Amino acid sequence: MHDNSGEPTATPRPRVCELCGTAINRTSQVSGRVRDSSWIHPYDSEQDGDRLLAACSPGHLDQLRQRYRRRPFVKEELWAGKIDRALRAQPDLDEEELADVTGLNFIQIEHALTWESERFLEERAARGGHEGPDGGSGRRNTQGLN
Repeated sequence: MHDNSGEPTATPRPRVCELCGTAINRTSQVSGRVRDSSWIHPYDSEQDGDRLLAACSPGHLDQLRQRYRRRPFVKEELWAGKIDRALRAQPDLDEEELADVTGLNFIQIEHALTWESERFLEERAARGGHEGPDGGSGRRNTQGLN
């Protein structure tokens, strides 16, 4: 596909139902918005946490909405996403610039980083990774367990 300048342009990808994966066209698409702290808009911070759902039917949209209603909205997760987007765009931001770019205050930034560290440690523990007394990962500290 080309635009008027003769340059190649991206072919629009068809939307798919987020529940069943069926390809849907714009005329049959059913959509709605849900609060989702994991949703970070690529460039518009006003849309962060406000996920647009696409479904092939009103029933599938209702099922998707129910799924997101059961998922807690965690503000620290939203803040961590804002920080991630800012640092991907500008990796060398200092603390003040980070606060300015994200719209977060220093306490929110600290809470987001703590939340992210806790998730990392939980995921690592779930995979069986442990820190030994000498800092060697992957070895369980068995001292004193007998």
